[in-house]
Amino acid sequence: MNCTRCGKCCLNTQMELLPEDIERITRLGYRLTDFAVFDGEIWRLKNVNGHCVFLNPQTMECTIYENRPIGCRLYPLVYDDVEGPYIDKECPAWNTVKQGEVDRLGKYLPLFIARSRQTRDWVRLRYGVRSS
Repeated sequence: MNCTRCGKCCLNTQMELLPEDIERITRLGYRLTDFAVFDGEIWRLKNVNGHCVFLNPQTMECTIYENRPIGCRLYPLVYDDVEGPYIDKECPAWNTVKQGEVDRLGKYLPLFIARSRQTRDWVRLRYGVRSS
């Protein structure tokens, strides 16, 4: 994909976090509560002022780009339980994603969703955070 780095995908994000994402980001010195929120089911990236906590609104760049969550790396490839993997056409560069990439990476999206649902229990065990 030819990302334009417009930051649109970082606005009002609902990006799900995997245990690996949380480990990678906390190793950078952030606390879980600095960057993540629990919505009652899934741990997600936190929004501040309508954008991802890691988006620099002046430059529209991710401040942890090299360590960004897996879901951010996969975007604009997204998953729907009914449609399966598809390209989010809200992304200005959606048409630069090759079908081969959709086919190759799309098979991992159900695994990503399943793993994100395990994050709640992982956080409880690793950090002692009770999610209600």
